[in-house]
Amino acid sequence: MKLKISTPNKVIYEWEIEKTSIPTENGNLKVMDGHPPMVTSIKPGLIKLWPMKNNIQVGDEMFVSTSKGMVFIDGKIVRIVSTEATLAPEESESVLLETKRILEEKLKRLKNEWSIEEIEKALIKLEKTNADIELKKMLQTA
Repeated sequence: MKLKISTPNKVIYEWEIEKTSIPTENGNLKVMDGHPPMVTSIKPGLIKLWPMKNNIQVGDEMFVSTSKGMVFIDGKIVRIVSTEATLAPEESESVLLETKRILEEKLKRLKNEWSIEEIEKALIKLEKTNADIELKKMLQTA
C-alpha cells in the first residue's frame, strides 16, 4: 500500500507502507492494504507508519507530526493532505516548549475575549506543537 503525505507546499512522505495509524476525531484510524474506501478529517497529532521496500518491512515504525487535514483511502493508496506536517521538527525542544507556553497564554487571553475562531486556530497550533515536542523526544531517544 502506498502512503503520500503532503502539505500545500510540498510532499512530506511518499513510500510503500505495511500499515498506518492516523489521528482522527474518533480516535486513531488503523489502515492496512485493502481498507475500504473512505474520506475523513484528521486532527493534529502523530501519524504512525511502518515503511516497506519490495514488500518487506524495513524496520521500526516512523512518525510524522501533523496538523488538521484530510485523509483519502482507496484500498491501495492513502493520501493525507495537511496544513502542516513534519518528519523531524527543525526547532529545538526548548523553542517548541516556549512556543507551547506562548500558545497556552494566548488561549487563556482568547477565552476571556470569546473569539471562537482565534481559539480554534490557537488550539490547532498548540496540538501540532505538542505533536512536534513528542516527535522531537522520540527522535532524541532513538
